[in-house]
Amino acid sequence: MAASIPCPGVCNTALRRAERSGAGQDMPVVWGEPVHCDGCVDRARRHLTELPELLAAVSLEPVYGQRGVPTASTTSAPTDTTPWPGQAARLLIDHIVGGLGEMAADVAFHRRLRERPVRPTGQREGIWASGTVKLLSAHIVWLLQEHPCATETHEPGRLGRVLVPSGNPAAQIAAWHRAATRFTRRDTAPEAKRFAPCKRCGGPWLAESRDLRLVDDSPYIECQDPQCGLLLTHAEYAHYVKELAATELAARRTPVHPDGAPGETAA
Repeated sequence: MAASIPCPGVCNTALRRAERSGAGQDMPVVWGEPVHCDGCVDRARRHLTELPELLAAVSLEPVYGQRGVPTASTTSAPTDTTPWPGQAARLLIDHIVGGLGEMAADVAFHRRLRERPVRPTGQREGIWASGTVKLLSAHIVWLLQEHPCATETHEPGRLGRVLVPSGNPAAQIAAWHRAATRFTRRDTAPEAKRFAPCKRCGGPWLAESRDLRLVDDSPYIECQDPQCGLLLTHAEYAHYVKELAATELAARRTPVHPDGAPGETAA
């Protein structure tokens, strides 16, 4: 059996970001079995099984009303073309169904199964999507452990200024699930919180991460500035805030002359 490697999934995102930013923190490593960990395999399987129902919910969008012009186009550039009702839903369904078909064809090719068409012909789209999901679920372990792209990190790569999506099957499945969940408004927006300035760069960009592995059921706090990328646990952040408060309290207690210069404390 091949030697285990650090799991390329979201469970090690904090570790990879810390290594890139040079944070030097002692991040825990989640090892693969032998490539992806069991948690990532279970997550990908769950996301797959939820896709048919999510696709059905997306397809009902034109019936219950258009989501609006901003989300009905694939580009934010001005256009004279008015989006037709259901355009956003159709584009998203085509994207996900097309991806499922390509992944199923990939499985059939590498595992020497009966060749499958990338897009359904002569069959209802929902029935075809459900059958394709069942096929991929049956081969989910192979997809995440032996697929040629299984070792790619889930995070997108960068080609100049362009972000290139990961070819990892688990990353693709997660992206489809995330897009459908957001479209149907089933994702819950996190409560807005105000954080202290970043300890490293001083910028007002600290925020709770939504995609890093939890530590003691609490998310990491990270600097959103890509040039900084500081990572803090809630315990480290609490200690940092106490230091800031102590510094502020000491500054307030320092006597000040009428001209604004700091005064000398009494002996």
